[in-house]
Amino acid sequence: MASESLTHDVAMVTAIHIVEVFAGCLREEEQCDAFNEVYARVKAGLECFQIQENRMRRMQPGVN
Repeated sequence: MASESLTHDVAMVTAIHIVEVFAGCLREEEQCDAFNEVYARVKAGLECFQIQENRMRRMQPGVN
């Protein structure tokens, strides 16, 4: 599904940018762990947003 791919891509890029901010404070192996954790949280947040957006669309009159 295109939405899943886009969610993955946005989560990936966002996690990279976030970890870059504090990468200098982490050892290399910690950076990998931090990336994995940030990616998972960003992806989950995007998925929750998509669920809420879909619910709101269905609640609009005339939208099925």
